[in-house]
Amino acid sequence: MSKASKSWAGAFLAAAVVGSLTATVIPAQAGTRAASAAHPPKAAAPVVVASGLHNPRGVTVQPDGSVLVAEAGSGPATPCTASPGAITRCLGFTGSLYRVKGSRQSRVVTGLPSELIYRTDGSSLVTGALRSEAGRNGAYRVVYGLSGLPADRAALGAGSGPLGTLSIARGKVLGDLAEHEARHDPDSVTGNNEVFSNPADFARDGRDFLVTDAGANDLIRVHPDGSTTTEFVFPNNVLPAAASAVRPLTPAGQAQAVPTGIVRGHDGAFYISDMSALRQGLGRVWRYVPGSSPTVFATGLTDVIDLALAPDGDLIALSYNTGTSTAPLPGALTRINKKTGALTPIDTGNRLTVPLGVAVGPRGDIYVTNNALGTSGELLKFPAR
Repeated sequence: MSKASKSWAGAFLAAAVVGSLTATVIPAQAGTRAASAAHPPKAAAPVVVASGLHNPRGVTVQPDGSVLVAEAGSGPATPCTASPGAITRCLGFTGSLYRVKGSRQSRVVTGLPSELIYRTDGSSLVTGALRSEAGRNGAYRVVYGLSGLPADRAALGAGSGPLGTLSIARGKVLGDLAEHEARHDPDSVTGNNEVFSNPADFARDGRDFLVTDAGANDLIRVHPDGSTTTEFVFPNNVLPAAASAVRPLTPAGQAQAVPTGIVRGHDGAFYISDMSALRQGLGRVWRYVPGSSPTVFATGLTDVIDLALAPDGDLIALSYNTGTSTAPLPGALTRINKKTGALTPIDTGNRLTVPLGVAVGPRGDIYVTNNALGTSGELLKFPAR
């Protein structure tokens, strides 16, 4: 996975994008029709549900109606010192899970591992808890980012074990995605010659879990005994003839998939977004029925960082940027028709600035984590009309 060269490119997916590529658009795939963006449906003004969140990432609406936000935290209490021209990493325990239920809101879990990373260009980012959901007996399941391999994790010292895994918050590891990448490097078959893991999202499939790894470009199945298997590898996206990849670790003329959000549809299939290296219009949504080959369901998207399911079965895609790699623009919400894959923009009033998580409530309210860099993040609600 290629490493990001722009600090704005994101706190959520360290090394998940190629900041130096020129934006372009791929031809639409068969069966995908984009709705006219000239007059998108007018959205109600968003409500700030919570503020002062610490690098907020994924948001989940629980069966009881509560809203759960994973906070990656702020790294260590005393930040480490960056080394010029080198990647510097240090560990803290400022990650948490933030719960909103009606008028009551608070951090229900604190002290989760939070990694501060200084990149070679001097920019920094924080990774840690990226998505969570409530389990049994008051426990919470959490997927953690890493942006590296088990050796990078071990070098951080005691308490770093959950990074790069799906785990019970402050409990046992359910599946080690970083270890899976280190052992197997599944996307080497696509010509991506870097061993790198950065888990992004997860969904339940019976007793198993399916986890997207944005760094490894694959979907991993986590079994009840903690073992992992490669469900499938996302193919690189082929670029137009006029464009070419600039990273030597990716085949020329191709962009790595960078899978992000995953959600199960009303039809029982899983829908998975990919970012395809920050090129405008290049992002895809895949449809996957376990046991069969995945297919492209929708194209023409940009920088889709997360997916959610609307009550009517349509998909809601969150783009954390709608511009080019050198000229970022506000984030966006897009409705994807459940039958045709057609895209309809949702008017957000340009309110989204580095949004990184989306969820939809049972009445159609859309929740988005916004301003997701630093400790001034917020949870927005776009009320259903």
